[in-house]
Amino acid sequence: MPNIVALKLSGAQSPGAGAGGDNGSLVLVALDQLALQQQINANFIFHAISNYKKTPFERKTLHFIAKKWMHLQLLWREFRLRDKQIRRVSHKDSHCQEHGYFQQELFELVHDKYMAARSCLSRDKRKLLAPAPAPAPIVFAQPTK
Repeated sequence: MPNIVALKLSGAQSPGAGAGGDNGSLVLVALDQLALQQQINANFIFHAISNYKKTPFERKTLHFIAKKWMHLQLLWREFRLRDKQIRRVSHKDSHCQEHGYFQQELFELVHDKYMAARSCLSRDKRKLLAPAPAPAPIVFAQPTK
C-alpha cells in the first residue's frame, strides 16, 4: 500500500525557516513537528482501516468489532485534536498559512476514510446482531386412507 500521507506531504512544501524571524522560525519548527505527528497518526488510521477490511468475516465477532472501533475512535480523536492545535499555532503567525500542511487536504482525506470505516464497522455489527432466519417448519405428510 503506498504511503498516501507521505505523497500528500511531499507535494506541499513549507516555507523557509527564516521567513518569520526567530519567533517565526520557532513556530514553523513546532508546526513541522506537529505536521509530522499528523502524518504518522494518519498512517496508523489508514493501516487500522485496511487491516480491518482484510480480516475475514468469520473472525469478526462483536468483541473484535468493539475493540477495533475503540482503537479507531482513539486514533481519530488524537488526529482531530492535533489538527485543532496546528490551526491554533498557525493562526498566531501569518507565515504559517503557507505551510505544507494547509496546502494539502490531509484532514479531509483521513475524515473520508474514517467515515467509510465507521460505516463498514456498523454494517458488520448489524449483520452479527441481526436475528438468524427462522428454519422452515417441518410439515409431515398426513397418512392417506
